[in-house]
Amino acid sequence: MTRYFFHIRRNDETVLDEEGDEFASLDDARVSAVNAVRELVAAKIKRGLMILNEHMEVRDEADALHLVISFHEVIEGQLKR
Repeated sequence: MTRYFFHIRRNDETVLDEEGDEFASLDDARVSAVNAVRELVAAKIKRGLMILNEHMEVRDEADALHLVISFHEVIEGQLKR
């Protein structure tokens, strides 16, 4: 199991995931990250906030970057279903 951290980037601001979570594979971490982004986007929409240039970085314990998930790409993917 590998521990992955889901950091949120907004322009020059970063919200760090201090705890992370363990996953059996990078694909499992990706699914969890996309679901987390969906929840964050839904919460922003409910509060009437705009979705700006935000993305989630998925990093491992060595701080190696494995994935970047754009909030806009997740929204677009939902609209195409």
